Amino acid sequence: MAVEDLKIYQKAIELVGKVYQLIKNNKALYNDFSLSDQIKRASISVATNISEGYCRSKKYFKNYLKIASGSANEVTTLLLIIEKVYKIDTSFLQKEYKILAKQMSSFASTF
Repeated sequence: MAVEDLKIYQKAIELVGKVYQLIKNNKALYNDFSLSDQIKRASISVATNISEGYCRSKKYFKNYLKIASGSANEVTTLLLIIEKVYKIDTSFLQKEYKILAKQMSSFASTF
């Protein structure tokens, strides 16, 4: 099985696209380079930590999943900030990232 076959990896990649779309569709957020850059980096970090950890031992993979889960929680916080500052409804993405964080934690507990 390849990392691309993991549902959590597929979901993480899908959510990166949604974060980029959110930024692209909101001019004020797009122009907030600091916040938009931070949320892009955090969303990418979720997927890259899953990918990087997958090619290592189970012990290391479990640790990388914890890091990815932390990045997912960071994205959730940044989405809440975006919602408060720019009055953009991000609840749908917050929910998806919370679910993904739980899925990663659950998956990590199988090791």
